[in-house]
Amino acid sequence: MTTSKLMVMAGPNGSGKSTITSEIPVIGYYINADDIKKEKVCSDLEAAQLAAATREYMVDNGLDFTFESVLSTTRNYELMERAKKNNYKIICIYVLTTNPEINVKRVAARVKKGGHSVKPEKIRERYYRAMKLFPRLLDLCDELYVYDNSYERDVGEPEMILSLQYGEIKFKPNAMWSPDNIKKLCNGTYSGEE
Repeated sequence: MTTSKLMVMAGPNGSGKSTITSEIPVIGYYINADDIKKEKVCSDLEAAQLAAATREYMVDNGLDFTFESVLSTTRNYELMERAKKNNYKIICIYVLTTNPEINVKRVAARVKKGGHSVKPEKIRERYYRAMKLFPRLLDLCDELYVYDNSYERDVGEPEMILSLQYGEIKFKPNAMWSPDNIKKLCNGTYSGEE
């Protein structure tokens, strides 16, 4: 029996997931609400609804696909749980920062360059919700690679701080992430730079 594959490019708004994941080949069909909005010339809500419906269709039909998500609500976790029950292999590339204020500044910089906006309070709210939900990935993913992208571009590059491959988890602490903070991330208690 052939296993279908689902790849999630995840992380809070402004973490830099689009920049980092642009270097990683997608699996199957790529579903991105921003792309749908441009292609269909529709509203954010309509694009999000089309993206959600497309993800559902892919799982229902056992098709390989990749999607990008903040993963700050349970909706896409529930989709991944259904995919897992349908024999999907789940791979996640998760990009984060040590503090939501980094994300707020990056989104503001992105808007100045013509990118899409997210209100600062929404960025913070989603960041904290995403951190609380993160432990669910440890149970769902066959492969999970977590990258810290807290540094400014001229100071440092994104660094992998955690990997999970078929049940084997490895912590990779760095100057920004201590082993204790990686543990907090894994149990849903990480609350920003500590």
